[in-house]
Amino acid sequence: MIRYPLARCHASPRPGMLRRWILQLLLTLPLAASAALAADADLAAGKSRFEKLCVACHGKAGVGREGRAPRLQQRPDLDAGFIRQRIVEGKHGEHAMPPWGTVLDAATVDRLVAYVSWLAARDGAAAGATLTPFSLDDAERIAAGRKRFNKTCAGYCHGHDGVGGRAPDFRGRSELTAQFLYDTIYHGREGADVMPPWGDALSEERIWELVAFLRHLGALPAD
Repeated sequence: MIRYPLARCHASPRPGMLRRWILQLLLTLPLAASAALAADADLAAGKSRFEKLCVACHGKAGVGREGRAPRLQQRPDLDAGFIRQRIVEGKHGEHAMPPWGTVLDAATVDRLVAYVSWLAARDGAAAGATLTPFSLDDAERIAAGRKRFNKTCAGYCHGHDGVGGRAPDFRGRSELTAQFLYDTIYHGREGADVMPPWGDALSEERIWELVAFLRHLGALPAD
C-alpha cells in the first residue's frame, strides 16, 4: 500500500513561520490605523478650508445656494478628477467660480478634493457630520486643551478647569456638541455673554484641543 504524505494545508505551521505571520500582522495594523487617521485629518482640514473659502457660494456642508452655486451633497456624478479640475481651473459663465489653483498649494487642493468627494457621496444628514483632525477622546489632546484653557480662558470668564467663573460651568454640559464648541471658540459670541473670536489667534488644532477638553468636562458630573 502506498502511503501519501499529509497535505501541507492540513499541517500545523512551523514555529518560525507562525512568528513571521504574527510579526507581519502587528506591523500591518498600526500602518492601517495611521492611514485611517491621516485620511480623517485630511477630511477635517479640507472641511475647514471649504468653510473659509466656499460656503459663501456652496453653503454650509455643500447644501448649495440658489443663484450662486449648486449643491455638492449626494452627487455621484462628481468624480474626484472633475472636482480637482473645477477647484484648480475655476469656471466662467453661470455660477462662475475663481481658479483656486493659482493661490492654493497642491496639498490644500488635495484636501479640498477629499472633502468635496466625501460630501458628494453623502446625504444631508451624513454630510453635516463633525469632522475632527484627531480623536477627541485622546488623553494627550485633552491634557493640552486643559493647559491652554487654564492659560487663556480661565482667569477672566470661565474659571479654573471651567468651574466657578463668570460664565456657566462646563461640567455636566453634555448638550454642547463638538461643532458648537468649535464654532463658538472660532467665531466668538456677541450679546450678554460676549466672547472674543479666537480663530485668528489659535490654530485649528489648538481649538480642537480646547474642544476635546471641554467635551471631557461635559461628560463629568456637575458640581
